[in-house]
Parts: sequence; structure tokens; C-alpha cells
Amino acid sequence: MIYVIFLASLLAVTKGADWLVDGAVGITNVLGISQIVVGATVVSLGTTLPEALISAFAAYQGKGEIIAGTTLGSILFNTAVILGLAVLIKPPTLTSREPFYKAGTMIAVPILFALLSLDHHISRGDALLLAFVLLFFLISNMMKGMEESLEQKETAGEKNLSRPVIRLIVGSAAVVLGAKFLLDSGVEIARVLGISEAIIALTLFAVGSSLPELITGITAARKGHIDLVLGNVMGANTLNIIFVMALAGLIQPFSVSPTVFQVDIPISLLMMGILFVPALFTRRIGRLQGVLTIIGYILCLIFIIDVK
Repeated sequence: MIYVIFLASLLAVTKGADWLVDGAVGITNVLGISQIVVGATVVSLGTTLPEALISAFAAYQGKGEIIAGTTLGSILFNTAVILGLAVLIKPPTLTSREPFYKAGTMIAVPILFALLSLDHHISRGDALLLAFVLLFFLISNMMKGMEESLEQKETAGEKNLSRPVIRLIVGSAAVVLGAKFLLDSGVEIARVLGISEAIIALTLFAVGSSLPELITGITAARKGHIDLVLGNVMGANTLNIIFVMALAGLIQPFSVSPTVFQVDIPISLLMMGILFVPALFTRRIGRLQGVLTIIGYILCLIFIIDVK
């Protein structure tokens, strides 16, 4: 039975990702808004919502100490693996300033989080500040979307907004729910096959929180919508801090492990730098940069396994 659930979940997330990407692209065509903006807001909010709910529940139960490590681990995976794989599939050319603005925000928020948690603690005041940053992020993206929509009144493609919105909502639900059942059944199959709990924790659990972004990213890149991938990952990384951790901190202040400062944040910033700093001069992210970030993530896993 567990194998049937696994295959059904795999089918659900695959088809759901198709609908999600098609819906998001349809919205950009109808409203004339760039895929970067839609990916950073609508799509990333949808794929990040499960993490926010899980973190909020953990904070309510008094298990806040795992929130920062899990969330920043997700940011590292999003940057190194999801963007790395997307770049390998379709290297993007950055013709506008918008990706660099989004990348700058993505880099700035972990630094802000580090400064707020220098005392190894996130208070409700810290969480409130992150929530204000979230509000500014959403308003600025909304204004950018409205500006793009007004500039491009004549758009190609679908004119009916309801169809792509329905695709986006149904696709997001299929990806999120399918990813949960896929992860649960995958863990159970791994245990049946005798795979150790340590390996399961470092692989399936680590990937699990970013599974919606991973599936959506690969599907979008395969369909040639690399800007949607960039927007989704940069938006998700930003929201992981200013939405997920802000929500958890408002519910219950939580502690931050020293490992976050020693490993998670520095390595995440390094991966972001590998991808985006050369692009400031070349205006593109090449396959070599994708290979380097994926190798870097694998080396991190090996280091963690050796330490354990």
C-alpha cells in the first residue's frame, strides 16, 4: 500500500507542478507582469505557506529551537540545489535590474536575521520588525506588478484571468499535499529497506521542506520559464525569514543555535554570491556556477555526516 501512495503522490506533485507553472505563466500573460515578480510573490507564497504553518505549530508547542536551523537549511537547499539544477537545465540571461533587486533582498534578509539574533534569541520585537519588512516586501512587489501591468496593457495569450488562477490554486494544492504524502511514504519505504535514520534525516527530511520549490523549479526550468524559477527561489528564501520566522517568533520567542551563525548563514551567502556576483559583470548565470553550488551542497552534507 505504501508503494501505491508513493506513486500516487509522485503523480500528484508532477501534474500539480505543471498546473502551477502554467497558471503562473498565464497570470503573467494576462496582467503583463514579469515572471520574476509573480514567482517572488504569488508562487513563493504558495510554496512557502506549508513551512510557515509547520513552524507556527512548532513554536506553539514550544519547539522553537528547531525553527531557525530548519528554515535556514531550506534556504541553503533552495539556493544551492534548486537554483543550481535550474541553471544547469536553462542558464538565465539577466536583461533587467529586477533579478538583482530580488537577489539583493534575498542576501540582505539573512544578514538582518543574524544581526537580530546576535543574542541567540528571536524575541517578539525582533519578529515584529521582520513582519514590517514582510509588509514592505509585499507592497513593493505589488506596486511593481501594477506598474508593469499598466505599461503593458496589450498582452498576448489568455485574456481570462480565472482559468490561470484556478490552475495556480489547484496546482499549488496538489504540489503541497502531494509533497507531504510523497515525503511520508518515502521515509516509510526507506525504513522498510533498512536505511539508517541518520541518512533519512540528512536527505529526505532535509529535502522535504523544499520539495514544493524543487518540483516547481525543475518543471518551470524544463518548460523554459527560468525567470519564474529565479523569482520563486529568491522569493521563497526571503519569505522563509520575514514570513516563516516572523510568524513563529510572534507566537513564541525562540532560541537560535550557534550553528546558524557558523554554518547555515555563511554558506548560504557564499552560494548566493557564487550565483549572482559574477552575473553583475556577465549578465548571465552559467552552468559552471550551478555545478559549483551543487558540489558545495554535497560537500556540506559530507561534512555534517563526518561530524555526526
